[in-house]
Amino acid sequence: MTESAPSHYLVPSKLSVPYLPPNAVNRPRVDEAFVAACKLPLVVLCAPAGFGKTTAALHGFQALKDDEPEARMAWLSLDPEDSDPFNFAAYFISAIAKQVRLSDQLCHSGVHDRNTQLKSLFGQLLFELDRIHQRLIVVLDDYHAIDSEEVHAAVAYLAKHLPPHVTLVLTTRSDPPASIMSLRLQGLVADMSADLLGFNVAEAQTFFQQVGAGFQLDEGDVKRLLEHVEGWAVGLQLIVLGLKSKPSYDELKARLEQKDLNAIDYFDSEVFDSLPEDVKRFMLSTSVVKRFNAEVAEALAEDVNVHEVLEYLQRQHLFIVQFNEPQQWFRYHHLLRDFLKHKLITQSGGDVRELHHKASQAFLKMGYIVGAVDHAIRSQDQKQITDILRTYGNDLNHKAHYDLVKRCLAELSDETISSDTQLTLVSCWVESIYGDPNRVDHILTMAEAHIENDNADSRQLRAEYQTVRSQAYFSMGDFVGAEQAAREALELFPDNNTRRQSPLLIYANVKFEQGELDRALSIYEESELLSRQEANHDAVLWSLNQQAQIWKQRCDFARSISLAKEVQEYAAQHNVNSGFNACFSLFNQAELALEAYHLREARLLINEVGLLCQNWDEFWSQHLFGWLLKMEMLKGKPTVARDLAAQHEGILARENVAEHLIPYSMEVQLLYWWQNEDIKKIETWLKATPPVDKFHSMRDYVILRAQIYGHIACGRYQEASMRLEQVYSPLREFEGRPYQLEFIRLGLLHVALLNLQNKESEAMTELMLLLPLIQQYSIVASILFLRQWVMPLFEKMDVDALPEDQARFVEQLLILYKQRNTSSRRGEEEVPDGLLALGISKKEWRVLQYIIDGKSNDDIAQTMFIAVSTVKTHINNLYKKLSVANRKEAIALGKELASANT
Repeated sequence: MTESAPSHYLVPSKLSVPYLPPNAVNRPRVDEAFVAACKLPLVVLCAPAGFGKTTAALHGFQALKDDEPEARMAWLSLDPEDSDPFNFAAYFISAIAKQVRLSDQLCHSGVHDRNTQLKSLFGQLLFELDRIHQRLIVVLDDYHAIDSEEVHAAVAYLAKHLPPHVTLVLTTRSDPPASIMSLRLQGLVADMSADLLGFNVAEAQTFFQQVGAGFQLDEGDVKRLLEHVEGWAVGLQLIVLGLKSKPSYDELKARLEQKDLNAIDYFDSEVFDSLPEDVKRFMLSTSVVKRFNAEVAEALAEDVNVHEVLEYLQRQHLFIVQFNEPQQWFRYHHLLRDFLKHKLITQSGGDVRELHHKASQAFLKMGYIVGAVDHAIRSQDQKQITDILRTYGNDLNHKAHYDLVKRCLAELSDETISSDTQLTLVSCWVESIYGDPNRVDHILTMAEAHIENDNADSRQLRAEYQTVRSQAYFSMGDFVGAEQAAREALELFPDNNTRRQSPLLIYANVKFEQGELDRALSIYEESELLSRQEANHDAVLWSLNQQAQIWKQRCDFARSISLAKEVQEYAAQHNVNSGFNACFSLFNQAELALEAYHLREARLLINEVGLLCQNWDEFWSQHLFGWLLKMEMLKGKPTVARDLAAQHEGILARENVAEHLIPYSMEVQLLYWWQNEDIKKIETWLKATPPVDKFHSMRDYVILRAQIYGHIACGRYQEASMRLEQVYSPLREFEGRPYQLEFIRLGLLHVALLNLQNKESEAMTELMLLLPLIQQYSIVASILFLRQWVMPLFEKMDVDALPEDQARFVEQLLILYKQRNTSSRRGEEEVPDGLLALGISKKEWRVLQYIIDGKSNDDIAQTMFIAVSTVKTHINNLYKKLSVANRKEAIALGKELASANT
C-alpha cells in the first residue's frame, strides 16, 4: 500500500479498522441490510450514540467478504478538528491509501498541499479509484463531528461520482446536511436508521445469553428490558454490567422502574462505583486523550499496572474499542468518555493540566507531534510549547499546520517569542503570509535587540530576519519597504548561500509589481537556480510562471510558451502538485494561442484548465466562462457569447479572489458589453471600479483597457482619450519596451478610438506605425476584438504599396475577417435569438429552415441523413414550441422570428 505521510503527522488509530467487540451479537438481518445497502454509492448509518453503528459496519463488512473475499475496508475515525479541509484530506487519502495503491502525487497533494481544493483532490481520487477494480468500502466513522460546508460538498461530489466497486459509508448521530442527502432524490443513498439497528427480542435474548455471565432471563423479562431501553445496544450492555454488580435481578428491575436509563447516571451509580480502585484511576487518567496505547497509558496512570487493567476492561466489555494496529491503540465509547471527563473534572477541581502535560510528553516521545502540541497547549506549559516550536515549528509550517502553530504562539508573550531565534522566525513567517503581517516588524525589532555579536552567524540571522520582514512588507503592499528589506538581506547572506533564493524571490516580485520587468526577469532567473538547489518546488514553479509572463510582454511568445510548459514538466518530474501554478501556465499558453488565432489549440488548453480545476470553487468555473466568451467573440457567435457573458459577469462582484485573474475577467466582460452597447451595466461597473492612476504592473494596464472600453461605449471619447494618452505615450518612448504587447494592444485601441471620433486619417497613420509590429508578432485576436472600428481601415489600405510580408499578413487578415462576418450558411449551428427563446434546438432550426425553403419531409431526411420518422418528430416538436397547427403557420412565424434576429 502507499505510504502517504510521515507517521508523526497522522494518528494511526484514526486510520485503523476497529476490532469487532468480543461481545458483539451476530445479527444476520442487519448484516443482510448492510450488504444490500452497499450496492449503492452511499450508505448512511444514522442513529443516536450507542446504537451499534460501528459494530453494524464491521459485521456487515464481514458478511460482504463472504461473497467478495477480495473486498477491503478503509476506515477513518473523525474528530471535530477534521472539519478543517486540509486535515480531512490528509486523513481521508491516507485511509484509502492503506488499502489500495494510490499515486504518489495524489498522496502528496492530500497530505502536504494546503492549497489543493478538496473537490479537485477528489476528482483525481475518483480517476484513480476507477482504475482500481478491487471492491472497496470506505467508512467515515462519526461523520456528525464534521462541521464544514466545503467538506460536505466534496463528500457529496465524491459519493455522486464513485465507481460501482466503491461504496462510501457514513456513521453519524444526525442526518448529514442537505448537500449530501440531496443524493437521496437521485436514488444514490441507502439509509440504515435506529429502527433497523435497534435490537429485537430474539437478538436481545441472544445478547443476554452470551454476555450475561450466567444470568438466565425468560423471554418476558427480556421483552420488558428491551422495551425499557427501546432497542438501545448500550442500554442492554449497561443492564448486563448492572446485573454483574447487583445481588439480584429483582433489585435491578426495581431500580430501573424508579428512573429512566440515563447512561451517565446509570454508569456512575450502577457500574463505576463497584470497579476496582486501580481501574477507576486508570480510566479517569486516560480520559484526557482521545486515543491511547499502553505507552501513553503508563505515562498518565503511573501507579497502575496498565496491562492488567487493559485486560480487565476488555474482559468486562467496559465500552473500550481496540484498533487493528501493532501498538494496540484504544479509545473509550463516546458516552463513557464524556462521563469519565466529567468525573475527572469534578474530582480534580477542574485542574487537569498535569495530565495534559504527561500526555504531551508521551506523544512527543513517540513522534506524534500534532498530538503533543495539542496537549501542550491544554497543559499551558510554556516550556513544553517553546521546546516543540523550536524543534518542529518550521516542519509544522511546511506541512501547513498553520492554525496549530498560531495556537501555540498565542500561549506565548511577544517577549518570549522575540527572545528565541527559532520562535521568532516561525512566528514571523506565519504572520507574514497567513496571519497579521503588521505584527512582524514589532516582533523582529524586539528580537534584533538580542543580537549582540557581529560575526558570520549573527549576519546570517539578521539576513533571515530581513527576509521575513521583506515578505511582511510585500504582503501589506509596501513595495518600497519590501525592496529595501530584501536588498539588506541579500547583502547579509553569503554569495554561495542557497537561502538567498527567498529574498531574491520577494525582490523579484516587488520589481514585477513595480513594472520593472527587465530587472524582475534577471532576479527571477537567479532565484530559480537557487530554488532548484534548495528543492523549493513552489518557488521554482512561481519563478518560471513569472518569467513566462515577462517574455510574453516582450513578445517573445515562443520562449514564453516554453517556460509555461516547463511549469508542468517540472511539477511532474518532482512529483509536485502544481495547483494554481499549472492553471496560470495553461492560461498563458491559451492567451497566446488565441492571439495567433489558433482556436483549436486554445480550446484544448482551456479544456485542460477546466479538467484541472473543475472541482474547485465557483470562481474558477466563472473565470473559464470568460475564456470561452473571448473565443466565441473571436469566432463571431453572438448567441453563444451572450449566454457565456451572462454566466461570466457575476465574477465581477466577487472580492479577494485570484487577483492575478480578475483584471482579465474585467477586460473581457467590458469588451463584450461595449460591443453589445450594454450601457447600464457599464456605467454601474465604472462607478464601482476606482480609476487606475498609476501604471506599474500588467494588471494595471489590463484594468485600464477595461475602463477605456467603458468610457468609449458611453460616448465619453475625451475621457477615454485622456486616459489612453496618459499611458500610451510613455510606453511609446519606453526604451526597449518591456511592455511591447501592452503597447501594441493599447495602440490598436487608440486606432479604434480615433476612428470612432471620425479622425480616420490620424487613425490610419497610427495603424501604419503599428503594422510592422502587428505583422512581426502575428497579432490577430487583439485586432478582431476591435473589428468594427479597426478592420475598415485595413480594407482601405493600399496593399500593393506595403512590404511583401506585411501585405501578405493584411490579405490573410482580411480573408479571415470576411469569413467571420458573412451570414450563417444553411445547416450551421447558430439559432436566431427569437427561436432560441422558445427552446428551438439546432437540429429543429435546420428542419425549420428546410421547411421554409419548401422541402418535403423526404427531401429533408435525405439532406440531413436522418429517417423520415425523425423529421416528423422534429416537425411535431416545432409545432408545439411555436404554438402553431400546420406547416403554413410554422413557415410564417419562423420567418418573422428569424428576421427579427438580423
